[in-house]
Order: sequence, then C-alpha cells, then structure tokens
Amino acid sequence: MHVAVFLKYVIDPDFLSRDFSLDANGLPTTTFPSFQFDQYDRIALEIALKLRDQTADVKVSAVCAGPDGAEDRLRDALAVKVSEAVLIAADRTMSDHDRGRLMAAWIKRQGDLSVVLCGRMTSDTDSSETGPVIAETLGWPMISNVVKIERRDGRIVCKREVGDGYEWVYAEGPFVATATNAPDTTLRKAKLQDVMRTQKTPIVQLDAGELTDTGPSQRGLTTLRTYIPGTTHSCQWIDGDSPEEKARELADRLRTVLGRKASVAAS
Repeated sequence: MHVAVFLKYVIDPDFLSRDFSLDANGLPTTTFPSFQFDQYDRIALEIALKLRDQTADVKVSAVCAGPDGAEDRLRDALAVKVSEAVLIAADRTMSDHDRGRLMAAWIKRQGDLSVVLCGRMTSDTDSSETGPVIAETLGWPMISNVVKIERRDGRIVCKREVGDGYEWVYAEGPFVATATNAPDTTLRKAKLQDVMRTQKTPIVQLDAGELTDTGPSQRGLTTLRTYIPGTTHSCQWIDGDSPEEKARELADRLRTVLGRKASVAAS
C-alpha cells in the first residue's frame, strides 16, 4: 500500500508577528528566515508513519512542492524513516488551490497510491483548499479531520474528529484524508544516526512545469490584501487598600470597558 503525504514549506508558525513583515506580494519576509513544514502536515506525516508501523507493506512518500531550500526539511522526513522524499521544484508562489492541482497531477503519474494525506488547513494562509482540490480533481472521496488510520481485516478505517467526539469511517479504494491534531499525533523525533544517514540519501527531484497545464486555475477565491493586524497595548494601575477593594475597582473598570464595546457594536 502506497501512502503519500503532502507537506507545505512555510515560515515557522511559532514566529511572532513582530518578527517578520509582509512584502509587496503579501508574503512573509524576515531578516533571519526560518521555515518548517506546516504543523498540520507534520501531523499527517505522523499518522502515515503510525499506519506503516502497524502494517509492514506500507510505503510512505513525503512530497513537497516548493523551493530548493525545502530539501533540508525533506531530509528531516527521511530521518523519521519515510520510504522516499520528493521535491517538486516550484520557485513561483502558488495558492493552495494551485498547489492542490499540482499534487493531483503528481498523483496521476504514480498509479499505485491508496491514501493521500495532508493537513486540514495551512498555518500561513488559514486555507483549507489543498485536500478538497486534490479530491475533486481526481474524483476521489475525502475524509476530513482524521486523527488515525488503521488496517482492520484487510480494510482501511479512519478515526475522525466530529462535534461530539470521534467516529470510525471505513474506506474503499483510494481516498484523500485531511489530518487534524490529537494528543498522540505529534511528529516523532529522529534518532541522531538516522539524521546522519539521510545526509547522503537521494531526494527525488521533479519540475513543477512538467506536471501542470498552463490553463487558468479556475479558483473561486481572490485575495485582495494581506496584512498584519495592528495591536495596541495599555496598562492601568488598580488602586485599593485591600484585595477586596482592588477586586471591586477592577470589576467597575471591566464593566465600563465592556459596556463601551457593547454600545459600539450596537451602533
């Protein structure tokens, strides 16, 4: 069984807004760039690896469409023992819609994929397009908010998060799954010897231009402007000779502030 995990190369999600700015194209830029794979995509990778731990005949491919710099992060994936790492070289900035179409084109070339995994949303744009676009392009079913995939009695079953807990969904044939976080799906740590080993492991290199057509993307969403929301900070001293007096003073001020916000919202 062949499982492909698509990993998006993004600026470190742990960066604070004060640590980077946006360029003319609305893309994050920083003096000391630090890029990682998207946090939900890393969860998807762990789900695939746990399936491989359970079932010996599972092949896991880690696939990234991005710049050459993503090769270092793909070696991190090799260090946790994925079967292969694939870099689809794409220098131009792509929307998640176009990235989904690119991934679907790669899938069509494989012919043996059983499961396609990616994160339920992206940390840089909060987009949830990639998984649905892949499924729609291929005509495959999609299972969302997956936290675990198992093989039971020769069938594939997915554990997915729902409003009141979890449910198990059996899947027939190839399908797309989008991963969400759960307490036991943090990506595992690589061993030092595996990190050293992967420095010489070859990474499959492809060119994005060879996979996609040149027609319009037909994306129904247009980004008009990207910006970092402005924030203001203030500090007030709470007077009082005792904790009770300070508590009353704090409560009075909160009522004033909340009342003011309510009146603004009503107007």
